[in-house]
This record gives sequence, C-alpha cells and structure tokens, in this order.
Amino acid sequence: MYKLKFTTITPLHISNGETLDQHFHYTVFNDELYRIDHSKFAKLLAKKENIDFTQDITTKTIESWVHKYQLTIIDEAFSYSVRIHPTFKSHLENKRATGKRQVVEFINSNGKFYVPASSVKGALLTVMGLETSGIQAGPNANIKDKIVFYDSDFLSFDSFMVYRTENRPPANNLICLASNKKFEMKLLKNGNLSINELRNKLSDYSNTQIKLALENIVKYKSRKDQLKGADHFEKALEEIDRIKFNEKEYLINIGYGGGSWFKVFENIIPKFKSKSPNPRRRGKLEEAHTTYSILINNSLKHLGWCKLEIEEL
Repeated sequence: MYKLKFTTITPLHISNGETLDQHFHYTVFNDELYRIDHSKFAKLLAKKENIDFTQDITTKTIESWVHKYQLTIIDEAFSYSVRIHPTFKSHLENKRATGKRQVVEFINSNGKFYVPASSVKGALLTVMGLETSGIQAGPNANIKDKIVFYDSDFLSFDSFMVYRTENRPPANNLICLASNKKFEMKLLKNGNLSINELRNKLSDYSNTQIKLALENIVKYKSRKDQLKGADHFEKALEEIDRIKFNEKEYLINIGYGGGSWFKVFENIIPKFKSKSPNPRRRGKLEEAHTTYSILINNSLKHLGWCKLEIEEL
C-alpha cells in the first residue's frame, strides 16, 4: 500500500459541474461566501412567509427572500462557507458587472469538500503515457491487475477560497483549495501500475513540459511595452520552474485550468481553434500558449500545481 501526499503550490480547483448564482445559491457576508441549503431555507420561509403557491415564484422573488433573511441564512440555513479572495470581492462590488456573478463549485459530498481519486489518477496516467490502468478487457483480463485508489479525506472549509481568473476570457470565479494546503490519498492496491516507473516519469514529465512550453512561448510574447497572455504565462511558469525539490518530491499539475501543456504525453504540443477577435486568426488551429491563472499578491499563478511525495506503507 502507498500513501500519496500532496501539498498545493498554487490553488487547486476540481469542479463538481455545478455553477452557483449569487442571491440564489449563495450569499456573501463579511468576506465569506455562504452556500445556501435550500432544504433548510425552504423550512425557514415556511415559518416566515405566507406563501401563495397558486402564484408563480420567480427567481427575483427568491432573491428578495435571500436579501431579507441573509443573517438568518448565515445562522441556520447554509451548508458550508468559504472565504473570498480580493479579486472576487472586487468583482462583486463592481456596479458595472452584469449577470449572476456565478461561482464554479468545488467537488463535495453533502457540502464536504474532498479530492477525488479519479482526478489524480487521470494526471498519473498522463505522466505514465497510459490510456487506462488496472484490469484490461478481453480474454487476458486478470483480477490481480485491479487498482484500488481512495479519495482524499474531507478537507476543512477554511482551506478553501473563491478566486477570480484574470488573464483568459471568459473570466471564471472558482472555489479552490488554497496554496500550501495538504491532502493525502491511499493507493491500497497498485495492480499492474509500476510505482518505480511512476517515480521515474514523475521526475521528468513536468520539467520537460515546462521546458518545452518556455521554448515555444517566445513567438507569442508581446513586442510592445504592454504585456499580454503569453508574457504572464511565461513568468508564472518560470516561477514554478525555479522551485527546488528533494529526490523524493515530485512536481505535478492536477485538476482544472492547469493548462493543456500538462495534459499531454511525449512532448506533443496541443493545438486548439483560436478564439481571437482577429478574423485572420479566429477558428484556425494554433498551439496552446496560455492557461487559467489567478492574481495573488500582484502575481499571476497557474492553477493546479502540487508537490507530491509517495510513501510506501
């Protein structure tokens, strides 16, 4: 059995596919986001409001109730709360901002956050150059090849924060596990996955991809005084590249928004259809050269970077 011990270098986001709307799914008070528990909120309304169910109940009506009973929600009717980063706070306070100020939720179970084994397994398979792990289908299938990989334990709410992406449209508001937070996962049975091979490839993969990215980003850099996405991408990568690890520590990128450079194998440079407003570029295949980043202490940070230690139990 092995224990995989992670420490976040930059914020980490793993989505559960849910998007939260302000004044409907969440409310903010004193730099804290409160996820509304609609079951508890409905019970609260049943006591406080004389609701006529023969009439339509609109989103606007629900939002008015959230405003009216905000303090009661904070006391009695929320499932979790997380801090908000100044970048997201500025967005909330921006009177010109339109829409529902949506927040992409971190994966959770009944309001308790965790890191799923599936997300980490996908990153490990990329490093190994494999499409799948464990039992192979067909006549040669062997139950001994089965891999048993556990999700992390539940993580405390105070380890999370809502950040706003900065350098790549459209901007997103994401609940993230903050930097310098630890979580562990147990690999109970490694099946046909070679741990020694994994260690060797972990030592090389991220550093190789960073080197490749830095070599290829040059042609996208700004030729003017005003910096653009490629310049920020380069600076953030150089910061990661300067981190020193001991021989038992590895660099890995997991989760959402880390950049397609770190989701491919054998130095293949990913290409995507350009979304540039320039009609000569829009729709044409271009090499990936940017990623989702957030602004922390006036410096852009790419999402998803972690330090990994593998301990044999």
